[in-house]
Amino acid sequence: MLITIISVLVVIGVSVVLLRFDVSRNPTTIVAYRPNVSGTQYLSGKPIDIYSLALFMVFSSVAAVAVSSRVYTVKKPAALFVLTSTVFLLIISTVVANSLISIQ
Repeated sequence: MLITIISVLVVIGVSVVLLRFDVSRNPTTIVAYRPNVSGTQYLSGKPIDIYSLALFMVFSSVAAVAVSSRVYTVKKPAALFVLTSTVFLLIISTVVANSLISIQ
């Protein structure tokens, strides 16, 4: 059940990044908001910074499934915790990617 949820969240998160992000609108993108930096509060970056969020979602979900499958035979609650934490991480990653793309 959790692996299915992780798969769906990865598809949604990667789709949000790949379908909504348009490099032609702006060659640079906002990658961070830092109110203590002198000058502007938004820090610009390259488009690869946004695409790396999609790669992060894929790699973290693959790593979580691999770790939980190894741990499952020894400690079932630990494996469930890893998968549940990954679900939370994917939700947060999708929200962050969506908000960064929205303020582009």
